[in-house]
Amino acid sequence: MSEATATEEKARKAWRSMLVPMVGSAAVLVTMVVNVLNTHKKHGWPKRAFKASDYFLMSIPLVILAMTIEEEVNGDEA
Repeated sequence: MSEATATEEKARKAWRSMLVPMVGSAAVLVTMVVNVLNTHKKHGWPKRAFKASDYFLMSIPLVILAMTIEEEVNGDEA
């Protein structure tokens, strides 16, 4: 096995190790979207259904996602 082939195999394994979590995350996302659509079909869009604390809780994943992307793009330049 040549050095390039061993390096390629290591890279392939690293990318493949991400597949299970990625597929699981996609399944959770699809389930959430289907549940939102079913709830919308039954009850319509929410009108004054959420309080400030609800919006805060819903914003946490978006904040974490933005911080993660920013850190990956800019590196650890703290």
